Amino acid sequence: MKNKEEMTNTIKFAAIFDMDGVIVDNHYYHVHSWTEFCRRHSIKTTDEEITANFGGTNMHFMRHFFGDTKSEVELAQMGEEKEVIYREIYSPHIKPLPGLEMFLKDLKNYHVPVALATSGPPENVEFVLSKTALKQYFDVLLDASHVIHGKPDPEIYLKAADKIGIEPARCIVFEDSVLGIESANKAGMKVTGIATTHPEHELTNTVSNEQDFKKLTYSRIASYFK
Repeated sequence: MKNKEEMTNTIKFAAIFDMDGVIVDNHYYHVHSWTEFCRRHSIKTTDEEITANFGGTNMHFMRHFFGDTKSEVELAQMGEEKEVIYREIYSPHIKPLPGLEMFLKDLKNYHVPVALATSGPPENVEFVLSKTALKQYFDVLLDASHVIHGKPDPEIYLKAADKIGIEPARCIVFEDSVLGIESANKAGMKVTGIATTHPEHELTNTVSNEQDFKKLTYSRIASYFK
């Protein structure tokens, strides 16, 4: 029987998935919840301003809107308020991206390590994975509570590779946001862009861009690591 090191050496790559806009196409619902949050707090914003900040943590968003006028505790509480709004709005509509479960099954059949690495809070990870019934496919779960620096800092993706036990150069990240793609590139990883939050022409520095997962297979991803 192979030991862990021998098994790791036989694996061509590891797959790391962002959550929002990748596991689920929830961009509209996050924008809607941010708009509602801002309305409640008398903040003027636009859909474009909100989208431009996607990929960062809630603290990143809150600092953008409030600057230094609120304490860390107040901003954290406001972040929780926004996510409650989001889960209430999105709960009746949630479903995984087309082709995702089939792709995850294909990766598992080839013993590919799979991680989730999101800037979202742990409550949203539990919400999404339980509602989509996809938790069984992930070996590692990382969320905003596991990092100090949000995307575009590479911290979360480097931690995911470390948790999996594989070097960053042998990882491929599935990302929908410009900040997330920058984060994965800084970590030295390959990236497939998922064009939910942004159109394909805005997703640069990727090995490919996809609308969903229907055309993705283990063999296609493995070909990037020859």
